[in-house]
Amino acid sequence: MAALDLDRSGKKIARRVFNAALQRELVQVMAEFKRRAADASDPDDMWSVQEYLADARRQIDTKYDFRYSQLLIVFGRLLRENRIEEGDLTGLSDEKLRYVRSVASL
Repeated sequence: MAALDLDRSGKKIARRVFNAALQRELVQVMAEFKRRAADASDPDDMWSVQEYLADARRQIDTKYDFRYSQLLIVFGRLLRENRIEEGDLTGLSDEKLRYVRSVASL
C-alpha cells in the first residue's frame, strides 16, 4: 500500500473531504436526534433516543478513521454510501481514485 501514500496536497484534500463528510453526517444525526427527542412521550421513548445516539456514535467512530493508511478505504465507503462524490476527491492521483472506486464497488 506504500504506492497509495498521500503527498502533502493529497493530505490537504483528504482532510477537507473527510471533515466535510463527517460534519454532514453529524448534522443528519443531530436532526434525527432532535426529531426523536421531540416525539418522545414516555420513558421508553427516552431510552430509544439514547440507543439511537449510541448506535450512531459507534457507526461514526468506526466509519470515520483518519489514519492515512485507511483514508482511501474510508473514501471508498463514503462514495458507496453517497456521502461524498468522486469530484470531491479531485486532485488525488488517478491511482488513488481507481483504488477508491474499487473499494466503493465492493
